[in-house]
Amino acid sequence: MIGRIIKLGIYGELKQSEDFKRVAFAGALALASYLWDGSGESASGSASVAGTGLALASVALNGAPIVWGAIKGLLNREVNVDELVSIAIVASLVSGEFLTAAVVSFVMVFGSLLEEATSNSARRAIQELVKMSPKTATVVIDGEPKTVDIKNVKVGDLLIVKPGEQVPVDALVREGISAVDESSMTGEPIPREKSAGDSVFAGTLNQNGVIRVTATKVGEDTTLGKVIKLVSEAEENKPETIRTIDRYARWFTPAMLTCAGVAWLVTGEVSRAVTVLIVGCPCALILAAPTAVVAAMGRAAKAGILVKGGVFLEAVARADVALFDKTGTLTEGKPKVDEIVSAEGVEKDVVLARAASVEQNSTHPLAHAVLKAAHYARVTIDGAEDMVAEIGLGLRARVRGRLVEVGSAYLGGGTMNVPVPLRDHLQRFREKGATPLVVYEEGKPLGVMSVQDHVRPDSKTTVERLKKLGFREISVLSGDHELSAKRVADQVGLTDAWSELKPQDKLNIIRKFQDEGRTVLFVGDGINDAPALAAANAGIAMGAGGTDVALETADIVLMHDDVLKIPFLVGLSRRMLRIIKVNIAFGMVFNAFAVIAGGAGYLSPIMGAVVHNIGSVLVVLSSASIILTPDWKDR
Repeated sequence: MIGRIIKLGIYGELKQSEDFKRVAFAGALALASYLWDGSGESASGSASVAGTGLALASVALNGAPIVWGAIKGLLNREVNVDELVSIAIVASLVSGEFLTAAVVSFVMVFGSLLEEATSNSARRAIQELVKMSPKTATVVIDGEPKTVDIKNVKVGDLLIVKPGEQVPVDALVREGISAVDESSMTGEPIPREKSAGDSVFAGTLNQNGVIRVTATKVGEDTTLGKVIKLVSEAEENKPETIRTIDRYARWFTPAMLTCAGVAWLVTGEVSRAVTVLIVGCPCALILAAPTAVVAAMGRAAKAGILVKGGVFLEAVARADVALFDKTGTLTEGKPKVDEIVSAEGVEKDVVLARAASVEQNSTHPLAHAVLKAAHYARVTIDGAEDMVAEIGLGLRARVRGRLVEVGSAYLGGGTMNVPVPLRDHLQRFREKGATPLVVYEEGKPLGVMSVQDHVRPDSKTTVERLKKLGFREISVLSGDHELSAKRVADQVGLTDAWSELKPQDKLNIIRKFQDEGRTVLFVGDGINDAPALAAANAGIAMGAGGTDVALETADIVLMHDDVLKIPFLVGLSRRMLRIIKVNIAFGMVFNAFAVIAGGAGYLSPIMGAVVHNIGSVLVVLSSASIILTPDWKDR
């Protein structure tokens, strides 16, 4: 029972059971046995019938489940620490030390419950995420707000979220302005202003304004629902380090039996052999890895990073290659108009106004950039008629009765039809990696615009910190043209840049590094990144801007697209591995000294049980210290 309760997910079920009451009652029986017979024996030198009965009842409640668990394990050909504890209990009973058997059973099972409680404290950050889901929502039905069960909310419903309320589902803001506290989902302490067109996540807190939102995802499909799913999957995923310790227990049991036998043969005292069996239980070693892994996942979740399993944290810790997608990862993924050059005698606002008038009904990302620029410049957008999209070239429409065209220079007959001054600017825009747009009116160029995706503010800092952490290769894998990829690489300080890559090309580059024995992190956000995310040793997806396919494929999700969390995650993972190694070393040394002390007679069986559990609790507390990892520290 003790050795088999090593999956932390089982601890929650244990806490909800009647085990604690049973253990406490059995402990009370053992105490009553001790008080009845004084030192556990009557004046005649033997335990009384009443004292013996109380001790045996305590063993039946606490010790029998351990023995039965060991028997079932042996029948299933599983060797576990239950066998060690069972032998210790049986040996105590055979030698007539009934109170010893009762106390050993109590201390061992109570220690397991104590370890569970400490381990649960390490998991609190994850548990809080699971508890965040609101139970009701205010839905507008026939023009009237009504409170309904969250299960009855459907995609497309119009909801009202008042100040102080949690956002019930993933939604798009239709009306209103408010500050929303997203720290529960992203780890960001500063509330974010939300207005029409912005997305909000289930479980976040609306602070100071009334907003009307349209539900986009409900139930398990919400960001919170996916978080809960990721967490449950993470708890079931055992990294290789834990499996190594499981294998260790298989040979450890025979070794401890041998030590106990030697102690008995050399000293002739059964109690010393029993003590060796008790202190030899490798519970501290078994707890070394899973407690550290769950504590690290909890700390990552608190920082807005969701990890699907401890094995991926180990991959992050060992990684020496970091590869990034460009658009939406190192860059913001939102093109902006950063420069407008007009023809002689034409105002820049006229160029922007004509372009925005044509683009106003387009869903293309470049159209969004033009419209946003027009909004900030406060230019007048006129109605457009007879709009026609020329695939690969741009748009045509009639504005104020005149033909206006926006797009590639080839839309107006080619670069040679653009005046030399504007042509020079077109070339300059291309050289800096931007997308140039030419605006024509009745076939004559009015001006040119430079539209480009800008590097995220924290991308350069992220690369610098990864270099400090010892990454030998930090590069970009982009499907964009060479100039654009190189511009981003130069701006953020990357060691190399690959451009014009198809999904298979990215996959091949990752496999090439892996064939060289390297451990690869890949960070991406799009459907085209899915193969690379799956192939990398650790695939990291941008949670807010990433596609559903990328989120499903990735091993790790950055909830708010904060690339600066990547070096933090690397440092956290490396600290986790260090603590696992320290825990294992401590457990082995602690067990060795305890076995020697038990065999030499310095520890009684009861003292051995106490010492054994002290070691286990110290290991769990060591793992729990991972929760205190700061957001960033040069390592």
